[in-house]
Amino acid sequence: MSTQDTPLLARQPILDTHQTVVGYELLCRPAPEDTLTWQVSHGDRATSEVMISAFNDLGIDEVTGGLPAFVNFTEHWLQNPPILPATNLVAEVLEHIHPTDANLKALRTLRKLGYRIALDDYQGEIIHEPLLPLVDIIKVDIRRLGNLDSLPGLISRYQRDGLTWLAEKVETQEEFKICRDAGCELFQGYFFSRPANVYGKRLPDNQLAVLQLIRLLNDPDAEFDDIASALQSDPQLSYKLLRIVNSAAVGCAREVTSIHRAIVIVGLSRLKAWANLISLGKLSDKPPVLREQAVVRAYLCQALTFAWPHLDDDTAFTIGLFSLLDAFLDFPLDAICERLSMPEPLTLALTRQEGDYGFILKTVIAMEQADWDSIDWNVLAGMGVTPADLEFQYLKALHITRELLRSEAG
Repeated sequence: MSTQDTPLLARQPILDTHQTVVGYELLCRPAPEDTLTWQVSHGDRATSEVMISAFNDLGIDEVTGGLPAFVNFTEHWLQNPPILPATNLVAEVLEHIHPTDANLKALRTLRKLGYRIALDDYQGEIIHEPLLPLVDIIKVDIRRLGNLDSLPGLISRYQRDGLTWLAEKVETQEEFKICRDAGCELFQGYFFSRPANVYGKRLPDNQLAVLQLIRLLNDPDAEFDDIASALQSDPQLSYKLLRIVNSAAVGCAREVTSIHRAIVIVGLSRLKAWANLISLGKLSDKPPVLREQAVVRAYLCQALTFAWPHLDDDTAFTIGLFSLLDAFLDFPLDAICERLSMPEPLTLALTRQEGDYGFILKTVIAMEQADWDSIDWNVLAGMGVTPADLEFQYLKALHITRELLRSEAG
């Protein structure tokens, strides 16, 4: 199968005002031709591929964890809806679809079938006004809006009971607050993983404690007994680690009841990796989706080392996990690396995405954001990694992350 013929599935979380994930937009793009012209002319197929992958091949619960899936509906799919349950499917009406009689009739039919309908990329265009009484969610691309000062007026002009406004491409906490105060109830973008304030602040004591533990866990000179003692001295950490070790996902023959035994059974490297991610969970002021994102990055980075035999997969896991430390701690990543005494290659991978580890991290972030043009497909092809491999490993990372976090939560 050629690169052009292989779809890639990605998901972008949709959060509410409490920064809790309430759904995912599913994105399917053949790579690397991610141009608007291509999307318009091949949109029917793209929607078909994402629905087949999500609902048939993978299972929608596996992809979204039972949350609603937002899927782009072209004019064809609008007038010929898929034979799928409407419970967890939100039909996104694309911005270039006009309110013709046929399309308005199709929307009424979708509503009768129980679908929720979202209007994508609305900017207040008069031509789209006939669609508004038939939609449940209006998505506003704030990057295209230009001036956020106009958002409250746009919302108040068309607000009605039962209508929800969703702000897209929200990149900072400040933008999130502005959109929330303007009346938006749903949000899409990477504001939840961007530091709210990274300069001129001291790390709180709880963050310092987490950082000190992480430093010990990743100190190559730390003794076995030192690490075991650090893990055992934290009852919550020990309990969660033992829950993971004894979960069905790990599959131990008999119950493991001590940290020393856990290290022997599963290995020190793997146990340290799990301890790292549990430690990040102690930063309770951060949305859960941030840790999920970090863990998915970690497993995907680790999985891609199959193409680089000279790289250490546990190091790749750590790089993926730590790639969002600045968002967890609201502190510059280079300063965090210095505090952790990270080796230079790891620091360069994290802060500049340089070197082989950095290339893997850059690829993972682009995959996560469905930014196919930023992926160097030629280098990946040279390493024997196909788009299908990347998609498979991404979805596998989502599955492992969900199982791991479920095991930890108990």
